[in-house]
Amino acid sequence: MNDGASYFEQLTDHYKQVRARLNAGPPLPWRQPVLPMPEPPAPEPEPPVAELPPASFQYTMSAARRIAQAALVPHGMTWTDAMSPARTLHYVHARKDVYKALRKHGWSLKKIAIFCNRDHTTVMNALNPKKDRKK
Repeated sequence: MNDGASYFEQLTDHYKQVRARLNAGPPLPWRQPVLPMPEPPAPEPEPPVAELPPASFQYTMSAARRIAQAALVPHGMTWTDAMSPARTLHYVHARKDVYKALRKHGWSLKKIAIFCNRDHTTVMNALNPKKDRKK
């Protein structure tokens, strides 16, 4: 009987060891060692910025102001006078000359309109007047 009890104890111990090995698996996450975070890679140095070529003459605001002022000289007006809301013929012709000068230098209708604080259709109608207004 003694042998039977010891055999049973040995068998029980053996199964306990097998179960422990099978159930062990990787260590639980909260028991794993905490590793330090890797250092982020150093940012690459930015390449030197090459000098940009000067902006095209036709699209700078200061150039547009000079073009506009040159177009206003024959009318004897300042920029502020010409871009006022006045609708008399003298002011209308002055604005039209500004639009023409800017258009000649390659400005789009939209850019001219933004620069002159007008709608693009106003610029378009000034540059392409209707010949037969009365029908």
